Amino acid sequence: MPPTPRFSIVIPTFNRREVLLQTLHDLGRLEAPWPVEVVVVVDGSQDGSVEAAREVALPFPTRVLYQPNSGAAAARNRGAAAARGDYLLFLDDDMAADPRLLIEHDRALAAGADAVVGHMPLHPDSPPTVLTPGVQRWADTRLARIQQRDRPLEVSDLLTGQLSVRAGAFADLGGFDARLNEGGTFGAEDTDFLYRLLRSGSRVEAAPDAISHQRYVVTPRQLVRQWGQGGRADVLLTGKHPELTEGLFRAHGGHTVPGRVLRRLARRGAGPLESAASRVLLDRADAGRADWLTQTGLRQLRDVAYWRGQLAEQGAARFRRRPAVLAYHAIEDVDDPVTGRYAVTPAEFAAQVEALHAAGYAFLDPEQFCTRAADPDGDDQPSVLLTFDDGYASFVWGALPVLRRFSAPAVVFVVTGHVGDVNAWDVAQGARPLPLLDAEGLRALAADRVSLGSHSRSHAHLADVGPEQRVAELAGARQDFATLGLPDPQLFAYPHGSHSRQVRRLARQAGYRVAFAVAQGSDPDDPYAYPRVEVQRGQDPAELVRRLGRPVPVDRRGQARIELRALVRGRRP
Repeated sequence: MPPTPRFSIVIPTFNRREVLLQTLHDLGRLEAPWPVEVVVVVDGSQDGSVEAAREVALPFPTRVLYQPNSGAAAARNRGAAAARGDYLLFLDDDMAADPRLLIEHDRALAAGADAVVGHMPLHPDSPPTVLTPGVQRWADTRLARIQQRDRPLEVSDLLTGQLSVRAGAFADLGGFDARLNEGGTFGAEDTDFLYRLLRSGSRVEAAPDAISHQRYVVTPRQLVRQWGQGGRADVLLTGKHPELTEGLFRAHGGHTVPGRVLRRLARRGAGPLESAASRVLLDRADAGRADWLTQTGLRQLRDVAYWRGQLAEQGAARFRRRPAVLAYHAIEDVDDPVTGRYAVTPAEFAAQVEALHAAGYAFLDPEQFCTRAADPDGDDQPSVLLTFDDGYASFVWGALPVLRRFSAPAVVFVVTGHVGDVNAWDVAQGARPLPLLDAEGLRALAADRVSLGSHSRSHAHLADVGPEQRVAELAGARQDFATLGLPDPQLFAYPHGSHSRQVRRLARQAGYRVAFAVAQGSDPDDPYAYPRVEVQRGQDPAELVRRLGRPVPVDRRGQARIELRALVRGRRP
């Protein structure tokens, strides 16, 4: 029987193979006078992380676990459940451990601490970008705070990027709340655990000499996406801990004049990554420009993304009894770095539909959907509309047999300029071509309880094209249906989820009854920005059903009131 490890180092990772390998190699230099183990949890990565990590030779036992993509909280919980150590050290996959990292954590834990955080400066090998000076300033400022021995630690001082905790204390708290990662949110599960840790009376201390250098490889575009995810996460977090609302609001400048302006901007126009001006700014940042204009513009862009994320999550909270809408793409096994994650296998799709059926969901056709969406209080039974973008040929053999088995209607959104062709918009990004249904195949679907909706003529970003092309993509696509001998479409789905106030107005003028967005920029109160939940490869059926749980409405300030019991136990409020 091997001796019980003193430390179990738990590393969650997602699609960062090279960074993970560097982190593992650095662990080989650790000073560890007692047994240590490493548990790597690969959270749905498709980049060969599992195989590569298992090839790394370390001077202590190492296990590499794999799970379908479920978020950082679930990955950390999985690693903690497999760990055998007295202490858990959670380490992000971009942390280069100083050789004395465990020694310094052990010193504080042996002195009576229940949890310990250390210093996380920027790694000198981090790619120099417009972001890296800010990361270093943040690390230096935080170090100055945690070195003040007469000052108690606050939630803002604590991060799970480098956090040790007694295994018993972690278990007593129930670990991380994986529900706060549902739908792609980012950061709430981290803050929630640390806040509960402080409130539990646990002794949490800082060890400034416990150092792990962060290899910061986040790009400006990824940063903006993360802040949008963080905005959504904070709505969930403050629904669980309302007392944090004011502090988070102030921390993001919500009471300042610039903050009010940015929140107003977040309510309008295209998403933070979709407008032409945003792309120009991000291109400058990607090219290495670090001038004042680029830095200022990027800060404003990330703040708009944050507030827009908050609005999106608040909009989702207004779902209440409205029908949910699922957005699928190809239903086939696609091994492609561009489109693979958007393709759900037939087996996954069948399991998801079966889970919805078992949970009591009613499958709606477009007419039933429009009725329930307009009168959400008319029927208490949960309901869902199944939609499929682009009109892939695989729908016939991958999805249709499952739909027939459950007598489930569906909507296939057609790109009228590519009927009988391939997904040219993805091919232009380097994807392998996937065949689309031709007119005859679409007409056959229309006779088999499958409705057809419009997905534009060319799959363009509608918020970015000119007025004439917008009319062609919306009204012109509807005319194409008649030319192809297809039924008149009543529903429209914005390609890429890209829309604006002008686009929504044109969708209404074109005669569509409903137009669908995605989580970002959606509003269930607006029939021309109705949200859909995008389903990607590896989505666990039970988790998908829980994602569709109907939260309570928001109050007059727009803050979601989400019951703690619903978050923790997975019950509908």
